[in-house]
Amino acid sequence: MSSLHWADQLAEKIIERSHSEKRVPNVKCQQTPSGGKHIGNLNDVLRAYFPYKSVIEKGEKCEFIHMSDDRDPLKDIPAKLADLEAKWHDAAKFPELKKFYGQPLFKVPDPFQCCESYAKHFTIVWMNGLHEIDVKPILHYTGDVYKQGKFDPYIKLVFEKREIAGKIVSDLQASKDTSYIPFDAFCPQCSVLANIDDFDIKNKKVHFTCGGKTIKQKKAEGCGYEGWQPWSEGKLQWRFEWPALMSIFHTTFEPFGKDHAEGSWKSVMRIMPEIFNTVPPIPFVYEFFLVNGEKMSASKGNVYIVQDMLKIIEADVFKFYYVKRPEKQRDLDLTKIFQLTDEFDLSEQAFFGKGELQSENREENAKRMYDLAVSNPPKKCPKRVSFAFCAALSQLMPLDAAVEKLNELKHIETKQDAELAMQRLLVAKIWSVTYGGEHKLAISTAEEAVERKNALSENQRKVLSEFAAVIVSEADETKQMEKIREICKANNLAISDFFAAIYAVLIGKPRGPKLFTLISVIGREKVVSLIDSSGA
Repeated sequence: MSSLHWADQLAEKIIERSHSEKRVPNVKCQQTPSGGKHIGNLNDVLRAYFPYKSVIEKGEKCEFIHMSDDRDPLKDIPAKLADLEAKWHDAAKFPELKKFYGQPLFKVPDPFQCCESYAKHFTIVWMNGLHEIDVKPILHYTGDVYKQGKFDPYIKLVFEKREIAGKIVSDLQASKDTSYIPFDAFCPQCSVLANIDDFDIKNKKVHFTCGGKTIKQKKAEGCGYEGWQPWSEGKLQWRFEWPALMSIFHTTFEPFGKDHAEGSWKSVMRIMPEIFNTVPPIPFVYEFFLVNGEKMSASKGNVYIVQDMLKIIEADVFKFYYVKRPEKQRDLDLTKIFQLTDEFDLSEQAFFGKGELQSENREENAKRMYDLAVSNPPKKCPKRVSFAFCAALSQLMPLDAAVEKLNELKHIETKQDAELAMQRLLVAKIWSVTYGGEHKLAISTAEEAVERKNALSENQRKVLSEFAAVIVSEADETKQMEKIREICKANNLAISDFFAAIYAVLIGKPRGPKLFTLISVIGREKVVSLIDSSGA
């Protein structure tokens, strides 16, 4: 029986197509290096990567490439820019960038002055993030493909079939008529892209007047230059460049978002057979997702790059988010990262034949989801410490001491368990500070404990004092719990009111980590001093 997982189903289609074409399949994705590309853009890469991985696992050869569209113009300045170490900087520090509106990204200088261009800088930032999650496509710059002359046959076909190209453009873009030529040249004087009005196929040249270009309601002023330019100093417009790249690399499969499905893909379906005499790849449309209930926007600055995410979540857990059904819109709530991690842990247990599957995971083959997401699956099921507990523990003691405490509490057993626990403690600590909200913890000082106990009812204070004596005399947790029930019953206090009281005194919150674990972490003597001395 074949896998139900979407990546495996696509892999089967890729293999079938490659066998019929008698060529190694090519899986392609691409991005414009317009700034720090956010985790929504990662959909393009991972929706390509997982089917690629499945093809390889089936014993077939496969190419996995990533295009960096460095000839695209600078259309906007993001609200913040990331340096090579993935640290964010306010774009207001780089006002000079506005001078380069409308110019190709490979000609825009790197604002951090560490790379040869804006395009190169942000491609490196992006690729570094991919490598950190162990996704390593072969990188190609679109500009290099132009320089190598690989676009020449397709530029020639567009010009030779100008009437067909014009008809396709006018059919799909109401603002264009049939005389429109979908090619832009780089002005040799000001570098702004300008639409051409004539071409010379024999000499591989194009003619244009540099009249500026309106992009995203911003006008890139032209300089008025008029003349001929080699077509190597220009580019096909996106609707034609995209299918040309598919033709150049014989792309077998390429995923894209629903925005392209409703726009550019319609062009591909006509341009490849009608102009390039090639066959479109297997398409795959994915749904976008929100972060914290909002659509990410570079201009607003509410974007997160891969490196941001890896500060608060383990790489395999992060990839696990993307193996889910891609046609369903999701909301990645950064305040609830622990829920995604719990889901990952359950799938890991299912992978090793332990635990039951949850409803969505059962539908999507949880074992396969885990297998695709994890770069190097362990040989046996590790003992995982919950993310929420790691978040609590990481705030209450040094991380090395936290690992020792986990070992003492029998939460971990092997060296592998300890290493995985440390990884989770590291990200959970940062998460708790950044997004933890109610999960932020701090042990009460003696003064705070006094103040908090004074705010309790007399019954609650009495029960806490009696429980302090239990902690001193009884170490067994089961017996301690029995004593809690007895004390609460004798004092006519609900168990829930007892827990609310002790958490309030110890950490200033109505709830927290498992009580006996918290007592162990804080230390029995310290707990006794807090709950017995407060209110004195």
